[in-house]
Amino acid sequence: MNAKEQKRGIRVLYENALSRLSPEEREKERRKEGGIPYPLSLIALAGHFYKAGTEQGWMRADGRMPSALVVAAVSGGGDSVALLWFLRMFCTGPVLCAHFNHGIRGRAAEQDEAFVRALARDWNLEFLAGRAEVPSAMAPGESLEMAARRLRHDFLERTALERGAWGVALGHNREDLAETVFFNLLRGTGVRGSVGIPPRRGLFFRPLLGLERDFLRAILDSRKLKWQEDATNADICYTRNFLRESLFPLMKEKINARLVDHLVAFAEDMRYYREEEERLGKELLFRLGCDAALLPLTVERSQFLPLSEQEIVIFIRALGRALKLPTLSRIAALDLSRKIAEGGTFVFPWGGGVRVQGSAKRVCWTRES
Repeated sequence: MNAKEQKRGIRVLYENALSRLSPEEREKERRKEGGIPYPLSLIALAGHFYKAGTEQGWMRADGRMPSALVVAAVSGGGDSVALLWFLRMFCTGPVLCAHFNHGIRGRAAEQDEAFVRALARDWNLEFLAGRAEVPSAMAPGESLEMAARRLRHDFLERTALERGAWGVALGHNREDLAETVFFNLLRGTGVRGSVGIPPRRGLFFRPLLGLERDFLRAILDSRKLKWQEDATNADICYTRNFLRESLFPLMKEKINARLVDHLVAFAEDMRYYREEEERLGKELLFRLGCDAALLPLTVERSQFLPLSEQEIVIFIRALGRALKLPTLSRIAALDLSRKIAEGGTFVFPWGGGVRVQGSAKRVCWTRES
């Protein structure tokens, strides 16, 4: 893509967005004195959206996007309202505003849903609400946060498939990416978790991943757009909130003010290694006859003999993904690889109701009775 083509593509987005504004809004966008500052202007934001779209593969170089429906996941918070604004401005097809009530926060959750419903109505967008009682739907060993995410994503994916949508947009930002990388490292992740949040996976994509949280709120403030503040976001009993509200500010002050930039750069570097690990993992599954992985599963011990310790770790991780098992920490995967390599008998509790048993000749993955 050359600079001239890029400039034309951004111009297409800008002109389409401009046509959706009222005369007063267009005047404010174009006004040089007392208008919207250039970094927050429609033309500058068209550039951000164009960069995300062409890099993630859901926008052509000429600025064109799929004309089918796109689903926007909107909680009512600042990030998701900014996401909905971007899609409303720059998408050529219809936008469905989807909100999910987790059944956790009582009246506050009802108020969030009413706010998002009203916002969709004001912007002439279709609205759809989903609902679940997350505490009663938690799987064994699953945290409240994990269950909420699973049920929310199920709702969004199901909605997209039923409506024939080309994608589901999520409002994660640059700080979310840095926090995820750091959190995963503390939990003992390997290469895969070091990448943090993928810009695009399946139907899900994240057009705001390169933008900072404060910048997104500045976009809304400059246009006098409101959002809802979730009071639980300040509750540091939740690990994510503790990182965001307590640990990150302290580390920025005491260690490195550019903490977020360095973590994001690290995630970018690790993306190549993740792709390599996933490629090798698939190759090892095929080589050991586990490419059609189903439980119970047995691998002859002799098949592990030519493999290095690191290759066994990569095989273990790949098999876990294929079987949709809970992700092992780097230390746990290394521990299991050593048990396999040593050749003795062992029982290893994987989690999620699965255990690995080693005998003199075989290693078996089975459901716990």
